[in-house]
Amino acid sequence: MARQTTPKFTLAQAQGFLLARSGLLKPQKSSAVSVAVLIKKLGGIRAERMEWVHASLAARLTGYTADHLDQCLLRDKSLLRLWGVRGAELIVHRDDADAQVGACAIEAQIWSRFLDANTSIDCGRRRDLVQALLPGPFSRSDVTRKFERHLHLTGKAPPSSVYQTIIKEAAARGTVAWCGGEGTSARYCSVQHWVGEALNPKTDNQRLMEIYLTAFGPAPLTEAAAVLGMTQPATRTALGELDAVEVEIEGGRPGWILAEDLPLLKKAPDPKDAPAFALPEQDPLLTAWPSRERLGPGLSQLASGSEAAGTVWIEGRIVATWRREGDVAEVRPVGRSTPAPRQLAAAFSQGEPLLRPRLVR
Repeated sequence: MARQTTPKFTLAQAQGFLLARSGLLKPQKSSAVSVAVLIKKLGGIRAERMEWVHASLAARLTGYTADHLDQCLLRDKSLLRLWGVRGAELIVHRDDADAQVGACAIEAQIWSRFLDANTSIDCGRRRDLVQALLPGPFSRSDVTRKFERHLHLTGKAPPSSVYQTIIKEAAARGTVAWCGGEGTSARYCSVQHWVGEALNPKTDNQRLMEIYLTAFGPAPLTEAAAVLGMTQPATRTALGELDAVEVEIEGGRPGWILAEDLPLLKKAPDPKDAPAFALPEQDPLLTAWPSRERLGPGLSQLASGSEAAGTVWIEGRIVATWRREGDVAEVRPVGRSTPAPRQLAAAFSQGEPLLRPRLVR
């Protein structure tokens, strides 16, 4: 039997497919329904800072307003804000909440060990004390008051870290979810009370891989494993269960894609057809590619951690990075080319409408 050859594609095809699937090639009209659909497709959006969320959605949805997201989070409750894959605070679709919470099991163990080492209350007692706060809503201050007469700190961690980790530990069991407010004013309540049914956290690597490849393929195995917090053997198993196909990408590592997406990859649009847009530092496209390999040459210095810069895209490529300084975006060109002021204004009018871009050398 003849050996099957590995399909080969150009970098432009891979980039065009990536931009189209992640919602950046042709922004859709915004509504509460389109926000929920988009976030489900992306597998969630990092939510440590809501300004990141709004900027990411505005770059993909024309006419986006924060009320569209609020309707999904606070009224329809089709979206939930919780701790998911790799322990990150995410806004995810309710349909995938079980798999997302189940994917932070390793981080949940770390949180529990942290609390065991820094408090005098064991896991069972912590569970009982949190249960006494339910159905809620309650804030971190309420947790502090509930625990302070039982809690003996060893001095290894500040109280704020302890109390917030207690909430995260309960969220990792599927017990509580965010229900309003920001920062120290954030409120939490029983998931059962909030959405009418309990979460059942489970390990579902196949579903998480399917979401990832649908939005961000074709991706190398190591990239997928890093993003989803899987071991490489578990990643290979998930790819096999999905019957994913390995493809060669010009000038880069081989990547994996869902078999049904191969014809679409062959006919991928030109990335140059993408509109100008600005993405915040924790945009799903950036966090989905920690190496930045598929996003453009010479971008490996753009780390995916919390200190990473946002990116400015013109004609489907990154031309600059930016950081927020008050109501100004400090923009630094990538390479020798300098984007025109008109192009910068177009990029930020879509993704960060409140920011004024300013070039910095």
